[in-house]
Amino acid sequence: MLATTELIRRNPVRGGRTTAAPLSWFAVIAMACAAAGLVLVPPDARAAEPEIVARVNGEPLTQAEFQRMRANPLTVRQLQQELGVQDPGAEELDRLALRKLIQHRLVLQEARLKKISVKEKELDEAVAALRRRFGDLKGFGEWMKEQGFNDRSLFESVRGDVLADRVRAALVKDVRVTDEQVQQYYETHKEQLKTTEVRLQIIVLKDKAAAEEALTALRGGKDFATLARERSVGRRAAKGGDTGWVAYETLWPPLRKFVSRMKVGHAGGPLQNGNEFLVVRLGDRRSGRTVTLAEAKPQIEPYVLALKRQEVVRDWLADKEKKAKIEVLMGPDAKPKMSHPQSATR
Repeated sequence: MLATTELIRRNPVRGGRTTAAPLSWFAVIAMACAAAGLVLVPPDARAAEPEIVARVNGEPLTQAEFQRMRANPLTVRQLQQELGVQDPGAEELDRLALRKLIQHRLVLQEARLKKISVKEKELDEAVAALRRRFGDLKGFGEWMKEQGFNDRSLFESVRGDVLADRVRAALVKDVRVTDEQVQQYYETHKEQLKTTEVRLQIIVLKDKAAAEEALTALRGGKDFATLARERSVGRRAAKGGDTGWVAYETLWPPLRKFVSRMKVGHAGGPLQNGNEFLVVRLGDRRSGRTVTLAEAKPQIEPYVLALKRQEVVRDWLADKEKKAKIEVLMGPDAKPKMSHPQSATR
């Protein structure tokens, strides 16, 4: 992590004069924190030895890092999904969160070993992208305060995330999916790879007011097929607007999205299609034919590739954990306590 003073840049002296430096991200963060009432404490004024929850190959993990992970709602949801329990206990979440923190440190140690780095410009851009998620500097500062970030820890966290992404990308760069693996997935999940078919009734009208009148009539109890024969200008008017069974995937995209939100037997609209307005009723929905391997391959291939990449990273992490010296220092008072073949608990 860059020292605070290194985040404030100056342009070279030209013609004996120093040009004004562009606003550094330290200055932006300082303003954000000031707006939220958060004071940035210089690094040398902070506690020299923060509470340590674990050591990974001799490197400390702090209570602040652990609490930040546990306080992040997105991380908590991911932990819950990984545990596969709808409402896991706090101790289970703590244990898994600590393991994730340890694994993250192993990844960062690998980045150093492989000499993977993040340039200062790239770090600034990553922080800028994070900042753009918030409406203003005050909101950004409040989020920093909630997460327990100061200027230095924020940059360290962002740098760590970028490094971790690059290590994982390097681990999986040669992973490929073969045609045999795609076929195997297809054969195993063939019963789930079916098209959806829908049966619709559609009234086509020339203006929005007429469509609104048709909807009012339907709400009043008017039969849809009768109304379609009386008012629709579409080619299926004589059939009560009935489309017959059609593949859901082949529908006009706005109509497909509209129908996806409908319940069987319900009508809605108006949906504009050029100069026409549609009133649509979903008559029924059913599973259709099984899609062919050629049709399914564009969806199967990236999914299987993602699974293989996850497996490569998971196996790599498991191997690193076995070989690492991991000391878990969180006692019963701090809740989590994690066992490991090479761990030493205090």
